[in-house]
Amino acid sequence: MHDAIQWSKRGARSYDIAGHIKIRRGAYAHPEWWRGLPRYEQYRVRVEVASLSLKNPIFALESAAVFHGLPVFGEPRIHLYSLHAQRTCTRGDVTVHASCDPREVVTRAGVSVTSLLDTTVDLLRVLPLALGVAVLDAALRLGLSLDAVKHRLRTQASKRGRRQALNAVDLADPRSESVLESLSRVVIGALGFRPPELQVSFRLDEGTSRADFFWRDVSVVGEADGAVKYDARFGPEVQAIRNERKREVALLRVVRRVARWEWMDVWHPDRLERILTAAGVPRDRPADPHIDRLLRNKRTRHTIDQLHA
Repeated sequence: MHDAIQWSKRGARSYDIAGHIKIRRGAYAHPEWWRGLPRYEQYRVRVEVASLSLKNPIFALESAAVFHGLPVFGEPRIHLYSLHAQRTCTRGDVTVHASCDPREVVTRAGVSVTSLLDTTVDLLRVLPLALGVAVLDAALRLGLSLDAVKHRLRTQASKRGRRQALNAVDLADPRSESVLESLSRVVIGALGFRPPELQVSFRLDEGTSRADFFWRDVSVVGEADGAVKYDARFGPEVQAIRNERKREVALLRVVRRVARWEWMDVWHPDRLERILTAAGVPRDRPADPHIDRLLRNKRTRHTIDQLHA
């Protein structure tokens, strides 16, 4: 566990943790370190703290997703699966889930969690469709079988969220390489635009370059700009931006238009609609009037500042 986290034992003196932020019972973080973490990283730390303080936990849903490397949306509770509980119950920041369907339990980083398959299926049942597709795309990139997901959904006794989960299965495509690309793909379809080709390669003077989306009939490239494209893992931010602009200029020698959008444009679909319309992307049908439901429900209504690429 990170050095910035302090543990408080019963009877500890108050000044030992003065100025620290309470993560959960008995665990406190240095405020500057904690506030510098994105919300999804704060959630990961809370789950890791819970793994050390709870007795023999089996993590499920978003809490298991942390250990599998799946995307996490919103700021969810700590979720546990119980082999023996008769009903789901909540105490403090922990929800213990009972189920009529058994789960496969595996070990990740020394912690018991529901399997990648069961974690993915459970999330597909409770997340809005677009976010569920993003989770499923990520799970497929990790090696999960789409047939296994279909079989699990069709053989489990629970019907909760089954139809929506199967809709996500129909829309899944592991070629989308980030959460933003997955969300974009679902929203583009819901807006009524013609489906794009994914990950199309172009031969440029500087070498080969792949585009996130391509509408070949109108020669329009679409690029979903998550912050990951400009962070330090690809070199200094300024240089990364210059490289991306140089790449766009090169692309415009071989395509008619490059349309770019960011997180907020997808989270507010009317913005993405305007961007694609201005770029000349053709529409096959009217937009879904209930498109907001694809992105938000009570579980994820505070998600936008916690998304990551």
